[in-house]
Amino acid sequence: MKRILFLSSLLLVSTLSVNGSAESIAITEKKIDKWIETRRIIADERASWLGDKAMLETSGGILKDELAALKRAVEILSDTSTSADTEREILQAEREEIQRSNEMLAVKVSALEGAIQELSGRFPSPLLIKVTPLLQNIPEDATRTKKVLGQRLLTVLGVLSQAEKFNGTLTLQTDARDISGTGVQERVTTLYWGLAFAVYVDDAGKFAGVGLPGPDGWEWSTRNESASDVRRFIATYSGETDQLDFVNIPVEIR
Repeated sequence: MKRILFLSSLLLVSTLSVNGSAESIAITEKKIDKWIETRRIIADERASWLGDKAMLETSGGILKDELAALKRAVEILSDTSTSADTEREILQAEREEIQRSNEMLAVKVSALEGAIQELSGRFPSPLLIKVTPLLQNIPEDATRTKKVLGQRLLTVLGVLSQAEKFNGTLTLQTDARDISGTGVQERVTTLYWGLAFAVYVDDAGKFAGVGLPGPDGWEWSTRNESASDVRRFIATYSGETDQLDFVNIPVEIR
């Protein structure tokens, strides 16, 4: 294009050289140079604009792809957030349900603790010896205790388990007791028939009696007239004799 402009300028100058003065020719040449420079600038600007346009189009495509990727990321985050909110709501509901269950269990455990403390007053001495360590773990005031609810429940179940086990078996106990009322301690063997009743007899077979659970502990009454029968009954159970026969036990089960 520059060649065409140059040839056109030469042709125009040649024409002016023939028809015009030297001054007119000089002015015309300046105008021609200015026009050529203007056209060159326009051509350069156009080429620069075309380059910028191509770059902008490329950048626009890249930005469009990035925008699409960003939208996908936002959608994924939105779905993740919704899922997290749902899971958080489920966990919160489960936590509240566990809290309500713990509160209900705490009420039941407290009631059981009170019942066991009251019932332990009716435990016979062999059973009381076994469960005393457990009874000592029962808090006096359930509202102020720092003991874990699970541990308290295990303590309650431990006492009940020992009581049930004792109630399903016969238990022999030998100790010293003032059964004559004279202040002299006699060796006495007592056979507990679970938690229902107990009978005792001394080694000489002279003193005997019956025990029954009462509201303030076991109540003992003397049955010396049945001492021989009670002694045979205990001897048969303990294996001291192989003779089996019926004996009369003076017991009234309440």
